[in-house]
Amino acid sequence: MDTALPTLDILICTVADRIERTVGMLLPQRQGVKYVISVQYASEPPALPCDLQSRTDVTISLLQGMGLSRNRNNAILMSTAQICLIADDDNLYKPEYIDRIFDTWLQNPDADIITFQAQTYQGEPLHAYPAPYVCSQEITLRRESILSSNILFDERFGLGSQYLCAGEEDVFMFDARKAGLKIKYEPQVIVQTDKNTTGIRFLTDKKVQITRGATFRHLHGTCGAVLRCFKDAGWYLVHKGANPFPILHNMLKGVWILR
Repeated sequence: MDTALPTLDILICTVADRIERTVGMLLPQRQGVKYVISVQYASEPPALPCDLQSRTDVTISLLQGMGLSRNRNNAILMSTAQICLIADDDNLYKPEYIDRIFDTWLQNPDADIITFQAQTYQGEPLHAYPAPYVCSQEITLRRESILSSNILFDERFGLGSQYLCAGEEDVFMFDARKAGLKIKYEPQVIVQTDKNTTGIRFLTDKKVQITRGATFRHLHGTCGAVLRCFKDAGWYLVHKGANPFPILHNMLKGVWILR
């Protein structure tokens, strides 16, 4: 086994003046760890904080336009490290989290993607583990494997896209499995983050419902997606007392958007 530490880039995606928040994410400089900050903006690029410009381990990329998946892809393409850690501008890290990432990759030199666990700022699990899905900040990846397999985030999905406001992680992981990449789950915490996720708005947000239907379509095909839409609508009727018909309508709309 190769005992040399890999290089790690922490890929932080942010928007406009929220770049100020990334200053508090930076850990003391250490060998083999750098930060790639991809900053989206609408018309005028934001001012860059002096605390970022003075760090030799920080690369900043200004990207005009919107779309979180586009932002993530830009950060991956800007990276030069062997391993990438997906991050958002509300994440918090500790030196021991980085140690865990390095140790796990050293123990799994044949892995292409390793997913971990996340905590809330209060130290509670972000969700139940193990889970059938992952959040972006739980993902680390071998950059060469991703690029050679033509696996990037599907820019039709994710915050800032025209129709589909989430689902990019599910689609990314599905595409990686379909491409035959080796994926491992490691039950260790590597990040603290906000507990409020897009999924908790499902009952009240039409766009989230549409997105779920589209995600089902990508993962399961048209017939499989339709069946899962009916199943989900029924679940919300039985367990949440929700009117299933608008939910079903919106999810099916998502299935047809992606066809």
